[in-house]
Amino acid sequence: MPIRVSVQPIAEKFELPGSKEQDARRAGLSLLFAAGGRPTVDDIAHLLDSPQSGIPARVSHRPAEAEGWAEILVSGLTFDLRGLSPADPARFDAALHAYGFEGSPPGDELEAVELVPSGHIAAGAGLRPVVRTLVSLAANLALRLPMAAVAWYPARTVMEPRYFSRTAFNWLSGGAFPALGLTALVPADDGSIASAGLSHFIGQELRLEGREGETRAEAVKLAIRVVDYLMRQGPLTEPQVIEGGEGGLLAEPSQVGNLVWVWRKRA
Repeated sequence: MPIRVSVQPIAEKFELPGSKEQDARRAGLSLLFAAGGRPTVDDIAHLLDSPQSGIPARVSHRPAEAEGWAEILVSGLTFDLRGLSPADPARFDAALHAYGFEGSPPGDELEAVELVPSGHIAAGAGLRPVVRTLVSLAANLALRLPMAAVAWYPARTVMEPRYFSRTAFNWLSGGAFPALGLTALVPADDGSIASAGLSHFIGQELRLEGREGETRAEAVKLAIRVVDYLMRQGPLTEPQVIEGGEGGLLAEPSQVGNLVWVWRKRA
């Protein structure tokens, strides 16, 4: 399936008030369904209880079905599914970047079910084990429920469900980090590429300086490789050389702000 990159200027910084619930929500996903297509708590429970589902999760707490939410236990970690039918759908913030759709991403008529860290893990929503478990659960659900799209809050992205599952499982099995989805890579007019959402994982964003004569696709491809490097390496605290490509790259943490500057190493 072709990767469609939707580039839009970021008009404002995405911020939510700092309550624990809102902070956890910022670290979650929206599972988007056509109007009237959201599952119920019973649907989720039956899916997870079925041996055929292959999803290592179960409903660990469920209030009355009319409340529209359930707690899901996965590998000792708990997550909330909110906005299940017949309750009102969860709030969905418009995405700025779309990936994996053959045409335009679905419109505003969608209804959201949000999947967020809950309970004791909400404070550690950005920790790698929590993120990986959250993404794994969402990727499994995306393969088994009639979703129209998956939205990831930290990067303001929206993804085609099969694209999301494929790139997520590839990362979880040791492959490259899905930089076009769990982060966004935004080209600028000067040829540079800036990340959005990388700070959720490592506390820093990326800016890759452009090179004369380089196409936008080439620059994005290189930025994908740098994001994967930073995800494996962790936050950059001192200048480093990233080997590979034509002469390698120089990466340096900015002294102002949480930013990593990357440019081509001169021969």
